[in-house]
Amino acid sequence: MTTSEEFGERLMAFAARTMNDEQFAAAFSPEGLAPTRTWSTEDDWIVQYTTKRIRGGTLAGLFSVMIFKPEGSGSKRQWRRVKTHECDTRKEAKQLALRFFYDHSPKLAAKHGWNGKEYVR
Repeated sequence: MTTSEEFGERLMAFAARTMNDEQFAAAFSPEGLAPTRTWSTEDDWIVQYTTKRIRGGTLAGLFSVMIFKPEGSGSKRQWRRVKTHECDTRKEAKQLALRFFYDHSPKLAAKHGWNGKEYVR
């Protein structure tokens, strides 16, 4: 780990200890804070959804689904967020995340019995 990475980790740990959610969100994540689940698709997109309501920030009180598109290749590869969906319930967020995941993972959709809206067993 480089010195700048160590400094970054120490800075984030200090901020987490000394700031409340609203202050931390304003400084580092203006949309808010929440735990997430992240899935990588077959075509290298990333689908992420919040598993708890967002705290602090502009999306406070909601759930969210975020879609990231890959750009570049090799060591220059980065992911750019292309969609953010606000959801009222965790179930809605997970369902939407599954739909995006399987839209970009047709082999897994067929293997898992996903018909575009739900699992078909």
